[in-house]
Amino acid sequence: MTNAKFNFLNRTLAAGAVLAGAMLAGQSAVACTLDNWSSSSGAVTAGDPEAPPASSDPAIARYSGFCGMQVTSQGWVQDNNPGGINRIVARFYVLNDLSAGQDAVIYAGYGDQAGGGERFTVTLDDSGDITLVDSANPGTPVEQTGSAAGWSSVEIDWAEGDSISLSVNGQSETVQNIGSASGSLSSVRLGNIDGATGILNFDAYESRRSTAVGRLCRGDADGSGTRDISDLQDLFAEIQSLGGTPAAGTPDVNEDGVVSLPDLQATFNFIQALQGDCGAFPG
Repeated sequence: MTNAKFNFLNRTLAAGAVLAGAMLAGQSAVACTLDNWSSSSGAVTAGDPEAPPASSDPAIARYSGFCGMQVTSQGWVQDNNPGGINRIVARFYVLNDLSAGQDAVIYAGYGDQAGGGERFTVTLDDSGDITLVDSANPGTPVEQTGSAAGWSSVEIDWAEGDSISLSVNGQSETVQNIGSASGSLSSVRLGNIDGATGILNFDAYESRRSTAVGRLCRGDADGSGTRDISDLQDLFAEIQSLGGTPAAGTPDVNEDGVVSLPDLQATFNFIQALQGDCGAFPG
């Protein structure tokens, strides 16, 4: 299984490829699609957050790059690239707007490509709590607290019959020696899998066989790997242009789902505190 990295933008590249794009002021929105996933089902839409009124792309919040994915009721995207592996490490971002009292299965793995033979589930509730359960061992879940109304980074490590690990916004928990192997993993789904009420946005999905993925760097608006004056310039361009030049990196510094003036201030604070190195200060 090759690494899968999906930012919900298709530019005629093969599934699983690293996705990239460019947008200049005055141009129409980059076409955002789900084509780099194996399939999709239900109320799932990819869209450009800076889409002009005449564009066919809806305005949808994103965490990284130009496009995000929104699920307004039951729906998901599916990746068949696992194809029969015994371990997966996956990281994605989710923006939580579930209705009060709701919880949603937002990520799940299966033994086939039809949603059968469930291997694990990741559940999000309206308060932001996120839980990973190995389906053969439901009595040993791992749980972390995410954001009730903003973006949360979610990273899971599932190893069949061995261990499960969940990291949310940098806080991790692992359960070892879970036993009771359930079988290999053939496909995964990301979205509102069981139809909870509310709206969920997703972005920056990446999966690997074994090595950790890690969080993206907040405030690296230009995607250069450091926070500096260029990030302030790109953030300002997105905020003031009202649809002209969205930043290519991770501009939503306060992770509230909107790129606005507080993100500019937060990026300035990182730089002023000499925290420009994304490796040392990713969050």
